[in-house]
Amino acid sequence: MQIVSLVPEGAPSSLYRAFIPMQALALEGHRVHIEERNAVGDPGPLLGSDVVQIFRLTHAPMRRLVRQLQAAGVAVVWDNDFDAASAPQGHPVSDAFRGVAAQQWRAGELAMLKLADLVTVPTDELAERYHAAGAREVRVVENMLPPTFERPRTLPERGLTIGWACMQEHSWDFERLGLREVFARVLEQHLHVRLLAIGLDMGISSRRYEFHQWQPYQDLPGLMARCDLLIAPLADVPFNRTRSNIKLKEYAAAGVPWLASPVGDYAWMGEEQGGRLVADGDWRGQIEALVRDEGARHRLAVAGRRWAAGEVVLNHVGELEEVFGEAVGLARA
Repeated sequence: MQIVSLVPEGAPSSLYRAFIPMQALALEGHRVHIEERNAVGDPGPLLGSDVVQIFRLTHAPMRRLVRQLQAAGVAVVWDNDFDAASAPQGHPVSDAFRGVAAQQWRAGELAMLKLADLVTVPTDELAERYHAAGAREVRVVENMLPPTFERPRTLPERGLTIGWACMQEHSWDFERLGLREVFARVLEQHLHVRLLAIGLDMGISSRRYEFHQWQPYQDLPGLMARCDLLIAPLADVPFNRTRSNIKLKEYAAAGVPWLASPVGDYAWMGEEQGGRLVADGDWRGQIEALVRDEGARHRLAVAGRRWAAGEVVLNHVGELEEVFGEAVGLARA
């Protein structure tokens, strides 16, 4: 197939929704091309494609492009990975979609759901919401690991490091779950424990706290491998229930046991995937249990790496081919 992927400029999630799957399809012999832009002026170069994937873009010029592509017999797959309309008040995503911007986004989203030959999402929850909103066909395409995401060889560090790799928007979850107090107490009670934050500054005053701005993707395995325990907290709100579980796949592939909230696609996971689920009020207890139990950390790390080996995108190329092939069939029908 000849596949073109259109992604917005500066959208970190496009790594999982476009770049990683497209590279895997290219390795299987498909002709793929990714355009990172917010608008397309001349549709001509796209009209010879079999299918065009559009990630998240919904504005009126993009909807006109969809109609032009479909008139030329090109299949259109619209992809999205979050439900912006469900972000709670005060959440960074909600703040970005306020007033007229929120109305325009929702109108464009609903239009795309009905225009596209096929809609793809990373979770069953988001698929159900889009079905209810009027999408003709929705398929779940999970976020997968690239083959290069592997634990590097690292020298052991002194003490024990707890880490969290997350985007700035998770500040809302951090505050709602009261994690600043949790980590302050853990550092106070366990003098050999250090805390490593990647992407979100927790604002903790301690010589054993270290903060890094969000790093290039290729550097994340090395930073994660410095940790003995990684966390993935989420507040239980409708927005978070559509979240992908890619973070836990990355933690497991890095060979680090994890603790996560039982929310969204985390809710079915557990020790076979390399970690444990944590109720909202039990973060300190669960962290301290694994801080004290080196054997449990080792068993979880081994199980996680075993599971994550099957979550590499190259093991799922057939599923991608099936989805894009289905879109082509629907367009031609």
